[in-house]
Amino acid sequence: MPDLVGFEPFRLMWLEEPLPAENVDALVRVRAQTRTPICAGENLYLRWGFRELLERGAVDVIEPDVPKCGGLAEAKKIANLAELHYIPFAPHLVSTPLGTMATSHQCGAIPNFLVQEWHALEERAVWDSYVHAPDGSGSIVKDGYITLPDTPGIGVELDMDGVRAHAVAGYGVFE
Repeated sequence: MPDLVGFEPFRLMWLEEPLPAENVDALVRVRAQTRTPICAGENLYLRWGFRELLERGAVDVIEPDVPKCGGLAEAKKIANLAELHYIPFAPHLVSTPLGTMATSHQCGAIPNFLVQEWHALEERAVWDSYVHAPDGSGSIVKDGYITLPDTPGIGVELDMDGVRAHAVAGYGVFE
């Protein structure tokens, strides 16, 4: 079992998946050994995959991967289940700007939403090139935040020139 007490002086927002989330017994023991919040769930599927984790008090925060866990509707059900256990919802998200904006809209409707993970810093210019930002600024992420528009729709339009420029050779682009 890892020594987690050493993390406590750093006051981490959470320690992410110190063990695989499928091993609920071990996560319960890890959580009992530290005040550092434990977060898990990016590789779990459907709400039934989260049930024991929540019922046994194995985590302080859940992080379902929205596309992987079953999509937007299933992620909302997982968030509802977590809310019954007073556990925050912090989705893991490796997605395009379209998926990110859809997940952001969903998070805006989840009472136990904490924070949304985002993984596009290394390829930020490519990621930003896929859509037209609603305010014309070039990116939907500004200073670490996404502002949800109050207009109809998801809030972004595909930039087909950007999509074509970064398409994988031989696979084509839908149109």
